[in-house]
Amino acid sequence: MDAADRMPTASEVPTASAASVSVAQPVPSASAPASLAPPVRRTARPSASASGPVRGPDLTRRVPLVSSRAPTATAVAPTAAPSATRRPTGTVIRIGTWSAGVIRGGQDEVDACKDAVQWAGPMIGTEDGYEMRTVVIVGHDYCGFDLFATLRVGTRVTISTPRGTWTYTVYANYVTPGRGAPAAGLYWGDLTLQSCVGPDTGFSYLVRD
Repeated sequence: MDAADRMPTASEVPTASAASVSVAQPVPSASAPASLAPPVRRTARPSASASGPVRGPDLTRRVPLVSSRAPTATAVAPTAAPSATRRPTGTVIRIGTWSAGVIRGGQDEVDACKDAVQWAGPMIGTEDGYEMRTVVIVGHDYCGFDLFATLRVGTRVTISTPRGTWTYTVYANYVTPGRGAPAAGLYWGDLTLQSCVGPDTGFSYLVRD
């Protein structure tokens, strides 16, 4: 039999190494169950690109229920014609009939109790939970943002910005013991909403429609 026609034996068949066939998966921290990963909806392969621990807001702080910002004079805008389509001038989050403004900021903005605060993440509308690019919006429970903690799965949330409007759906919740718990490993999906719930801290996880 010619050598070119001979079938290779089992010991001669090359095998792929484990490293060459492994698929990168998001790596959650020990405190966050893997079930919080966003449901499959994109064709892109999930990637574990988390940039390390994320500092969370201190939601244990009790501050006066008045804005810490100095009052500013507001000009009276001219009334638009009835047929004109007016684009939003700020960012607004809507959950059913409830709504609130959203600003990007830190602890001072959270404590001001005036708006929901985008604490972390990319520009709204450019998030990607599969790349661990999660928009995080937080607020104190006693400032009216307690509903962020445990939204019912399937709840629709809309965020309108001057650039456009996006709709998200809740796919999971997670409650961790303690108010203002560390946030490392607890931000998931395209959008995470965070607030305290009783003595604990709750997270609602959403995927963009």
